Amino acid sequence: MFLLIIIIIGVIVGVIFSNMLNINDSKLVTSKIMDYFNNIKEDIQIDYFSNLFISIKNNLIYLVIIWILGLSIIGLLFNNFILFFKSFVLGFSIGSIISTYLYKGLVLSFFYIFPSFIINLIIIMIMVYYANDLSIKLFGFLFQKKEYKFPLLIKRYIKLLGLFSITLIISSFIEVFIMPFFLKIFIFLI
Repeated sequence: MFLLIIIIIGVIVGVIFSNMLNINDSKLVTSKIMDYFNNIKEDIQIDYFSNLFISIKNNLIYLVIIWILGLSIIGLLFNNFILFFKSFVLGFSIGSIISTYLYKGLVLSFFYIFPSFIINLIIIMIMVYYANDLSIKLFGFLFQKKEYKFPLLIKRYIKLLGLFSITLIISSFIEVFIMPFFLKIFIFLI
């Protein structure tokens, strides 16, 4: 529940922040968004493999950082901040697209975030949950002298990293190869 509240607050703050930009920053964001969607509309050649590499790299960096921070007590603070930041970026993207395209931006932002950004956020949230759980158990072991079977916990934690890494790679393929196709269809319809 706590992590869902962090996500909701992050998205809301991102949307509010996108609407509170000064005129110059707002024009810059609007220009970048319009350039992105115009490139898709005009079928400008996209370097799919370069974008795929960047997407996989960015997704896995977040995942590995959260995973490593889960092996320490300070991960409780930083992992929650990373989750807030990811949801803030999502909210900022949604707010910027809607403020640029108004009513059409609602549907456009849906196609922009679904399913890859939603999958990524869910995976990050689940990883933060397990990382926080491991950090709390580590805290209990060190300061409250509770007993845990750490080899079993670490083995499960490593399996989660592998499973979520595969899922994020699949999500990156969807983001790079499928999402632009749906955006192109919607842009041509409007």
